[in-house]
Amino acid sequence: MGTSADLHRHYSRTDHRGHFPVIAEAPEIAHNRLALYWRPLIDLTPVQRAPLRLTMIQPVAEWLAKPVADRVCWFSRIGVNGLRSQVVRHAGLNEYDCRVPSDLPRELRTPAWERLVDALGRFRDLDPYMQALIMFHLAQLTFGLYAKRLAGVVSPTGEPGYDHYAYNVARILARLPGHAHEAMPVFQALTQNRHDPALGVLAAAQGVGQGVRSLGDVSLSQRFEQAAQFAAARAAGWLGHLALSRFHRAVALLRIAEKDPGGMRAELREAWHHHDEMTATAPDGMISQLIINENRLIIIESEIKSVFRVDEPETRHKLTAFADELLRLDPYCVETLIVAGDGYAVAGDWAIAAQLYSRAGELGTTAGATAWYRAGQCYVHLGENDRAVNAMGRCLELDTTAVEPREYLIAQGAAHAG
Repeated sequence: MGTSADLHRHYSRTDHRGHFPVIAEAPEIAHNRLALYWRPLIDLTPVQRAPLRLTMIQPVAEWLAKPVADRVCWFSRIGVNGLRSQVVRHAGLNEYDCRVPSDLPRELRTPAWERLVDALGRFRDLDPYMQALIMFHLAQLTFGLYAKRLAGVVSPTGEPGYDHYAYNVARILARLPGHAHEAMPVFQALTQNRHDPALGVLAAAQGVGQGVRSLGDVSLSQRFEQAAQFAAARAAGWLGHLALSRFHRAVALLRIAEKDPGGMRAELREAWHHHDEMTATAPDGMISQLIINENRLIIIESEIKSVFRVDEPETRHKLTAFADELLRLDPYCVETLIVAGDGYAVAGDWAIAAQLYSRAGELGTTAGATAWYRAGQCYVHLGENDRAVNAMGRCLELDTTAVEPREYLIAQGAAHAG
């Protein structure tokens, strides 16, 4: 049996920007297949099958409608800039495509979308806590470039609300290609803030993770790890444990870059420890439970991503158990389905991996294209060439610049002609 080491995780492109075809004459939004999963991202309407990260859009939208003084959002995940545009193109809802929220035609705006546009029109007059919330909301909706134009680079001042605003803007900058370096001085300053140790730890976690992921600078990440000591020593309560869990998860990524697998395992154990402490001490309520589920989901994803090849039955069982828990926590997320597929691929179960990758591919976007590519390779390993052809073709339908799927289909066509 092959191993996941035989699986190429990403295809190359003829154009690094990719190309995502527009579907014509698709069903309208009320009965559009992709909108059943993605609608919170499209027009802020909650749906039953939304991925966990999109479920978190609704409470943030409600907070904009009913402002509360000094409210802070502790959700973690934000979308890749421009993801919304990919979704509406692949769904055939082209009339919803816009680069700025106010550009969405009025007849397509929901009340929640109208409130967002109104708040953006008053942005300069809002208090910094509300500005921070709006920045996170724009990041959720993948309007990162617009958020950058609106806010610029925000430096911390030591004032609590303004520092949360600076942190959320810096998170957006860190995710925009070519702008991560602008976020690092902000994160560095925030590690030394004295009013909110949890925020200081989160800033250090961002510095560690983005230093490796976005900038490829191990020494910078190591400096952020050291800078975290001040805030980490003072972090307390369930939010302190949340921040420390995220921090150790980021340091686990650094240990991989340092080629220290033992250190990576130790950091993941610390991440689990603080997650368990957070779970035990968090207040009751829907928001707290969403945060707990989100954090657990991301640690499990880290566990799966940290294993590339297994031979021991015990490790194989652990991986598939993790994958199954991901599916229970977040069954409709394209990225979660991909990671669960990775877990089964690493465990050597190509058939289940192919099924999970295919389910992810059905959800569209660049991630879906990648999922179809991985599904195609699984079917090749299984000797199911017809399904492999379908998967590679579906990949190209989502991203026409994909090189390897095109080459596979050309080779299959040539073999048939011969």
